[in-house]
Amino acid sequence: MTELRDAGDAVVGEKLVAVGRKISKVHLIAQTSAHRAQAVYVWGKPARCFVDISIRLRP
Repeated sequence: MTELRDAGDAVVGEKLVAVGRKISKVHLIAQTSAHRAQAVYVWGKPARCFVDISIRLRP
């Protein structure tokens, strides 16, 4: 399993699992058009994020 450790690294998937000791409140952020997305911060030593469902691309 590859671990991304530098600031700015991204994980992409349809469903992600975040694990940590502390989780922030949900923040609404702008997405495409009138749609909104939600963001949370996760703290821990270490905080981790895993892909639960990988992204499906059209052939």
